[in-house]
Amino acid sequence: MNISSLPVVTYTFCNDSNTTTNAKPFKLKGGIPLGGTYSGAGVAGGIFNPAIAGVGIHQITYTYTNVALCSASAHLFLHILNPSNLPCGSPLTDIRDNKVYPTVQIGSQCWMAANLNYGTLIPGNTSQRDNCVWEKYCFNDVAANCGQQTYYQWDELMQYDEAVSTQGFCPPGWHVPTEADWNTLFANYISNGFAGSPLKYSGFSGFNAILSGARHLNKNWDYQGFATFFWSSTSHGINKAWAHGMNDIDPSVSIYPSFRDNAFSVRCVHD
Repeated sequence: MNISSLPVVTYTFCNDSNTTTNAKPFKLKGGIPLGGTYSGAGVAGGIFNPAIAGVGIHQITYTYTNVALCSASAHLFLHILNPSNLPCGSPLTDIRDNKVYPTVQIGSQCWMAANLNYGTLIPGNTSQRDNCVWEKYCFNDVAANCGQQTYYQWDELMQYDEAVSTQGFCPPGWHVPTEADWNTLFANYISNGFAGSPLKYSGFSGFNAILSGARHLNKNWDYQGFATFFWSSTSHGINKAWAHGMNDIDPSVSIYPSFRDNAFSVRCVHD
């Protein structure tokens, strides 16, 4: 007779534990050992769909079966709420951490009118990692600078999911803007060649882009007070993603593929 031990199974949240029914479906992660399965209300193929799960507190189970066909499970709970449905222009309260953001209607879109400030501050001389911790940089590693001067590497922002228009680090019901979203925004001001002036904090759009600089892949803080950079959710090959820049002098918005290891600001757009 052979006796095999049950596998030791753990489940750590790699997803937001609070979300809303209008949030995008997301991949479940955090179960160890790898290779197990997730189950529960709203779960199919390792994807959790808040709209299908519905309002309430839902148990998500991670089950792993070893080569001896011995199984063990671990559980976590997701809290699903109804969305607030406040009109655009009203303050947005992020249910995950209660931070409040101004919003602005520009044409057919509703945008956050301040930079995203979600996650745990880590030192600027370290890389953000796929470790189930939502990580951010703030200028000079000072917590008081978080907000206007918060930055994310692209893969971290996207939660290591390259799906275009994914929620990423944005609040439920919002997403990281695609290139199509950005181009729709620019079209309100003819094109990206003219959109910089109205979109900057000194402009008239209400978008209020602050010239907050960036943290570049050489781990240096650059361009504070002169330029700002925003991520798109649209990738450009395996090492780059599309980004947009504005500076104090130029009336345009630049469009270029940037290395994903650069850390830029983020604005979210409503789904």
